[in-house]
Order: sequence, then C-alpha cells, then structure tokens
Amino acid sequence: MVFYVGWALLSFIQAANTELFDDEAYYWVYSRFIDWGYFDHPPMIAAMIKAGYAIFQNEVGVRLFVLILNTATVFVVHQLTCKKDDLLFYAVATSVAVAQVGGFIAVPDTPLLFFVVLFFWLYQRFLQNNNISNAILLGICMACMLYSKYHGVLVIFFVLLSNLKLFVNINTYVAALVCLVLFAPHLYWQYQHNFPSIQFHLFERNAANYRFAFTIEYLVAQIAFAGPVIGWFLLWATFRYRPYSYLERAMQFTLAGTYIVFLLSTYKGRVEANWTVAAFIPLMVLSHRYLVKNYRLQKWIYRSIPITLLVIIAVRLYIMSWFPPIPWIKRNEFHGNRTWTTEMHRKAGNLPVVFIDTYQKASKYWFYSGMPAFSLNSPYYRRNNFNMWPVEDSLMGKTVYMDVPDNNDYFRRLFNPHGWPFPQDGIHQNFYSFSRVLFTEIKCTAVKKGAVKVNSKVSVPGNYMPLFQQPAYCQTPVWLVLYEDGDVKTLINSGATVQKLTGVSFELTIRIPRDVVAGTYSARLCIGSMLPGFPSINSTEFELCVE
Repeated sequence: MVFYVGWALLSFIQAANTELFDDEAYYWVYSRFIDWGYFDHPPMIAAMIKAGYAIFQNEVGVRLFVLILNTATVFVVHQLTCKKDDLLFYAVATSVAVAQVGGFIAVPDTPLLFFVVLFFWLYQRFLQNNNISNAILLGICMACMLYSKYHGVLVIFFVLLSNLKLFVNINTYVAALVCLVLFAPHLYWQYQHNFPSIQFHLFERNAANYRFAFTIEYLVAQIAFAGPVIGWFLLWATFRYRPYSYLERAMQFTLAGTYIVFLLSTYKGRVEANWTVAAFIPLMVLSHRYLVKNYRLQKWIYRSIPITLLVIIAVRLYIMSWFPPIPWIKRNEFHGNRTWTTEMHRKAGNLPVVFIDTYQKASKYWFYSGMPAFSLNSPYYRRNNFNMWPVEDSLMGKTVYMDVPDNNDYFRRLFNPHGWPFPQDGIHQNFYSFSRVLFTEIKCTAVKKGAVKVNSKVSVPGNYMPLFQQPAYCQTPVWLVLYEDGDVKTLINSGATVQKLTGVSFELTIRIPRDVVAGTYSARLCIGSMLPGFPSINSTEFELCVE
C-alpha cells in the first residue's frame, strides 16, 4: 500500500507543477466539445478531462483521472503477477520509465493501458469460469479499450489468435456483441463524418518514401521506451519466458504482435514510440514471471535501479514549470506557456486569436488565456479537429488577432507571390475561412492534355450556404493542390468559386499549368481564406494523373 500511495502522490506533485504538453491542451479542447468521436481519437480521454476539470480548473484537473487510472493500472498488473516477490515487481515497475514519467500526462495511452490490463484480468476470470456474466464484463472492457485508443483492436485480435478455441465458444460472441453495441455510437459518428480517423491514421499519415531511418528509430525507441536503462533486459526476459497458460500465451502474442505490426508500419512512415504502449502490460507481467524463476538474473534489475531513478528524477525535475529550460533542447512543450500566452493576450486583448498551421498553440492559448482560439490548417500542414469544431463559424466576419508564425522567412516565401498579409499590429478585420467544408469520394479523369475533370461529393454546414452567396465571400476560389514527395508542389486555381457549392455533388474541369511535369501526384481540394493564396484543407489526399 505504501508503494501505491507514494506512486500516486509523486504523480500528483508532478501534475501540479508541470505545464500542459501540446497534446494535453488539444485534448482539453476536445473536452469542451464532448462528442462520440474526434478527428484523431475516440472520446475516452475527453470524458476523463471533462470530469477532472470540473473539479479543478487547472493542470491537475486535466490530469486528475489519468493519475488515478495510472496508479490503478500498476496495481492490477501487480495482481496478474500472482503476487510472487513483491519487491521484484516494484523494481520492474520502477524500471519502466513510461509508467512513471508518462503516467501523469493526459493522453489516450493511459486509459488504454488501464483497460488493457483490466481486459487481461477479466480474460483470466473468463478462462477460469466461462459464463455469460464474465463474457459481458469482457465485452464492456473491450469497448472501453476501443473508446480509449484504436490500438485496443490489436489486443483483441492477438488474444483471439492465441486461443483459436475461443471461436467455438458461444460466450466469445456474447462478449463481441456487447462490445459492438457499446461501440456503435462511435462507429455511427465515424459514418456521419466520413470516417475521418480511418482516413487520417491509415492514409494521410503515410510518408512519401520509405527511409531506413524510420525502422532504426523505431527499434531504438522501443528499447529506450521500455527502460530507459534496463529496457533491453526486460524485453529479453519477456521473450525468453515460455508461457504455461492461455493467459500467458495471450500476453506473449499481444506483445510480439504489437511490435511486429508497428515494425511493418515503419515502411509507411515514422512510427511514434508510444504507439506500442499496449505491449507494456505483457512486458511487465512476463518479465517479472521469468525473473521470479531465475533468481540470479534479478541482480541486473536491482543494480540498475539507482541509475534509472537518477534518470527519472532528472527528467521529472526538468519538465517542472519552475525548472529553468535548457537552451539546447529545442522541443520544449512544458516551459513558458503562461508567459507567451499572457503576452499574446496582452496584444490581442479580448479578440479571438487565429493561429496558422498549429493546433498545439491554438489549444494552449485557449487553455492558459481562457480566450477562444482557432487553427487555420493549410495545405502545408494537416487536418485536425479544428476542421470539424464550430470554432470557425463564430469568427466569420469578425475582427481577429492573427498570430504571425515563428518561422517568418519560411512563411514570407509562401506568401511572396501574394504579398505579406499580416499587418503590424496583427489585427485583421472580416475574417473568413471555410475549413469545415469537406469534399469526399473524389474521382479524377483526364479529359484532354493539360486538363482534368474532378467529381466529388461535398458536405457544407448549413450556416455556410448563405455566406457563399454574399458579395464578400462568393468569389472565394476552390484550389487544387498538388504534392510531390509529401511537399506542396503547386497551388492551382480551379476557376470555380464557393458559389457552386450548393448541392451534394461538385464537378469541375481544371486546366493544369504547362510547367507541371506529367506524372502521378497526391492532391487535395482546398478553399481560399482571407489570406491570399493560403487556403484551408478541405479534402483527404487523392491521386491525380497529369498527362
């Protein structure tokens, strides 16, 4: 009990003294628009933040239920170790730095970890007592995994793969039915919004070309993520362990399968280290079970603990808000947020702030200033939930303060053909952009040399329709953007304007400039904004052939 009280207290102190990370602020904005789904993730993290923030209107509130679930996760993992050699378990848990340092951060990984370990605990009960009540509990837990993060589907798949007898067990289908019924609202939300999460995670995140560095980075990151000091040893111990039960077999399948799936994913692009987080439950349980049986190897864990603790303490201290930032660490999400948001609020006054191509800064400004903010996402960036929330609607025709991007030279080159659109004081009148318009089911055909015909469906919010007929907005152009190796190659004015977006279908013929080399490109349809030549993203990527 002392171990868990200390674990929770340390996380609470850390949460209270650390400013929000970028994604935490973004998920906080999620919680202001509670829904059955979001562009990037399912809604579990938003619901947890909503509940915690109702109690404490600060960083602790954002992280409150994450802290609780993190401690509960370690406790349930402990129960799965058969309670053999508690001191060794505490050493293993302490060695997995992500369980400590990452345990207070309000991200979808934490609820996923909790429901993964709860799933394995319930699966053990299901194997011991195969009845309908345990099947229903399993179904509820599976739905909670999927509501936490889509990666939960890998756990379900590999558990089924590890025990094919489950397919002839009627209660397996009871669990599946319960899960499907509970998860149906999210699936319906995806259907209503043209499956944005599937489009983004499976198609839009792909790199233009494979790089061997993606694979090397992944392998190194997984070893460090499991440690950081003794991660290699825990992985070795886990793979050395020979399972004796269906539960252990399920865990080993989940761990190996998760690592293999994301290893293969490096062929499509960079894989974030935390995507394999579901494997950490089997890692902790199976490495502990192996080391319990191999007493002489335990010295490696115990001898590494002082070094691990020094590394963890250093990281914990550095990310605290009162600790001075280190200049040579370029990516710093957790220092100075109150300072820059306060300064920007002083400049903007009570005007809403529009950021360009950064949902992170928009979210942090909103959290720390209390004033609404918006991210205008251009073809040089990516879509996110600011393309879906009605934040943009409230800004139409209003005066806004527009943040000038940090990299002025880069953005000056982008705006060079159209002139620098940012006034000295940052204040723009009559703001407009149409990020929430979405082109779907896009089909392209070459009609003649140097021209393509584009057919698509179009989804337009009802309150945008009248705007498209007003003189101030009706001539806003629809753009075709071509990409080469993942970068914007050219923006082509289609010749069509938003006046044509009056039905559910859209058709236009676009002349391709002669300087565009024949070939196959990735492309998007975009709609102009108040910034000349800087449209919003209004479609997923599609393939376009230029003859």
